[in-house]
Parts: sequence; C-alpha cells; structure tokens
Amino acid sequence: MILAGFDQRDFAMLKSLFRMNLGDRFLGSKLGLVWAVLSPLMLMGTFCFVFTVVFPGRLPGKEGPIPFLIWLISGYGPWLAVNEGLMSATNSVVSNSGVVKNVAFKSEILPIVGAMMGIVPLLVAIVVVLGLQVVGGELPKWTLILLPFAMIVQLVFLSGIGLFLAALNVFVRDTALILPNLLQIILFASPIFYLLTSYPAFVRPLLVCNPFYALAELYRGIIVDGKLPEFWMIAYLAVVSIALFVGGLWWFRRLKLFFDSRL
Repeated sequence: MILAGFDQRDFAMLKSLFRMNLGDRFLGSKLGLVWAVLSPLMLMGTFCFVFTVVFPGRLPGKEGPIPFLIWLISGYGPWLAVNEGLMSATNSVVSNSGVVKNVAFKSEILPIVGAMMGIVPLLVAIVVVLGLQVVGGELPKWTLILLPFAMIVQLVFLSGIGLFLAALNVFVRDTALILPNLLQIILFASPIFYLLTSYPAFVRPLLVCNPFYALAELYRGIIVDGKLPEFWMIAYLAVVSIALFVGGLWWFRRLKLFFDSRL
C-alpha cells in the first residue's frame, strides 16, 4: 500500500537516477567517485581524533581505544547516511526543476533517490568498523545478515522525511539552508557520540524515543554487540518509518500540483 502508484518502470528509473546522481555529484573532479569514499573517511577520522585524543572516551569494561572507535563509528556511520540522505533529498526537486517541469515522470522518485545517496557513506563506515574489529581480534558477528533489514528501515525513514522536506523546499527555499544547522543540533543532542548514561537521568526516556538514536542502536546491536535488536526498537522504528513515508508521500503528492508555478 505504501508504494501505491509505483510500477516496475519507476523502480528502474529509481536505480538509473541513483547511478546518475552518484556520478554527477563528483563530475569534473580528478578523483571522481573516490571522493564518495574519501569524504566520509575524513569526517570519521576527524571525530575519531577528537574523541580519542582531545576528549578521550572509553567503553565501560573494555580496554583500549579500538572498542570505543568501533562503537563510535558504528553509530556515526548511520548518521552520515541521515545527513547525506536528507540534504540530497531536500534539494532534489529544486535542483532538478528543468526535469520536473519538462519530463513526464513521478517526481516523488527524486527525494527517494536523494535518500539513497546516504547508502554510500553508510557502507564506507560499515567496512571501517569491520576492519577495526579484525584489527582488534574480533570476528564478524552473525547478526550482520540483518544489515539489509536495518538499511531498508533507514531508507524508508529518510525517504519519508525527504519527501516532506523536498516539497517544502520548493515553496520555502530557506528549508535547505536551515537543515544543516538543524541536523548539527540533532546530532549533538542525540546519544550518538556519547553513552546514554552520560545524560541526566530525567532526559533519558525522551532520548530513547529519539528515532535517530534508535537507528544508531539498531546498527550497534547488529554490528558491535552481535545480538538481535530488542523487539520494541524494531517495532518502533518500523511504525515511525512507515508513518513518515506514507505521510511524506501524501504531502508531496498534494503539493506537487503547484510545483510548476514555483520552480
């Protein structure tokens, strides 16, 4: 039901647009697609330096910096996907205004393609975490088979928010300008760089309901802890993601009737 109105041709176009957007993102640069790997590596390296050298962090009961780095990147990687996906999705309609006005296709595909752009930094982070586990003498966890499920949930989640923001950005261009600042606030307000126990006890119940924190914990459970995510977390993320996607799709389809006059 949530994909009502989409057919096989739309999914084929989704894949084609994703490949094209990925190539266009680094068009003209000498390193090309290498930047898709270098960029998240540089960001991860910066935060790893900050939280292991400047403000060194440790996990309770675990010695050395490697366990903490594994924990840090396994939560920060999904956030990189959030940041990249939402930024790309928000600008997707405005940056493709010529296509939207002159080509007959389902324009709601564009924010979904934008959300998919977050897959690249996420995969880079996962590879780094697995490499650190090998260096630290850990074997990959069997729960890695659940990674596709986590990625699908995250993609639905980001697509829902992206559909809403992409349509809003057509009418309120400040949306794309406010978003980076808002995401930065959410990042440092969420238990992604810090343990939940680092926060005051009275705000922890609210933080647990933060879907961005729940996503980070979903990946940490699968990659780091090697255990099945708690049922409430899976159910909560699934319900929130589907609700956001359905609501975002409805919002986008209502507003796209007026796109031509604003693009």
